[in-house]
Amino acid sequence: MTYLSHLPNALLIVVIVLIASALALVPYLLARRVMLARADEHSKDLAGSVLFRIGALHSLILALIFAQELLNFSEARHAMTREATLVGDIYYDLQRYDDEATASVQTHLVDYTAIVLEREWPGLARQGQLDEQAWAEWQHVYHAILDLVPETRRQDSLREIMLGQVRELSELRINRETAALVGTNDLFFFAAIAGIVVMSIGYFPFPPTPVNLTLLLLFGVYTGLVLYFIIAFSNPFSAPGYVEPFRFERLYEGMVGATG
Repeated sequence: MTYLSHLPNALLIVVIVLIASALALVPYLLARRVMLARADEHSKDLAGSVLFRIGALHSLILALIFAQELLNFSEARHAMTREATLVGDIYYDLQRYDDEATASVQTHLVDYTAIVLEREWPGLARQGQLDEQAWAEWQHVYHAILDLVPETRRQDSLREIMLGQVRELSELRINRETAALVGTNDLFFFAAIAGIVVMSIGYFPFPPTPVNLTLLLLFGVYTGLVLYFIIAFSNPFSAPGYVEPFRFERLYEGMVGATG
């Protein structure tokens, strides 16, 4: 199902809703044609009892998937905030260490932030990959901090703090790439789709009146919308449900303003 996430948003929601609606109606009509002649007066009661249990499991599966995607989204947003905070802390700690001697290192941090905004965020949405130039800028900063020779206890403390921050920055970058690549397990989508089909078949004892068909259609449409939201949040760096790098934007504006 992950290939559907590459469709335009308007087309994506239409395709998913249509598929879910078809899965809610077609199996019901086919099952009614095949099994209605074999049904008896007890079939409707048994179908209602079975559907109640299947419906509960189906709802639980969808709720678990949706909750997991929202959790991943929340974690990605928290990691983005933390990463931007670290970049800002390193930038201003370099100024506190020695503004003139570390000016070139600060420039690498500004370039790193620009690459994250202009190239890396879109790249994570399309290919799920980090930008190599951003890694190069990170390495420049890391090596420069390693090469610092503290002359005071203040500088020594700042160097140790910055080393820890730049190492954590590397970990957050890897977590960002992992979040873009993982997506939603296809087995969950299989279970969700199977739930629609099984529930549709279970309604075969009920006559295909306009009201009943409308209710089945509403069930398919709503389930399709839930599946759409799950796919929308499967990649936290891709629209429509994605983490906006607003912290990086504010940070970049501040750093450019300070150097400008």
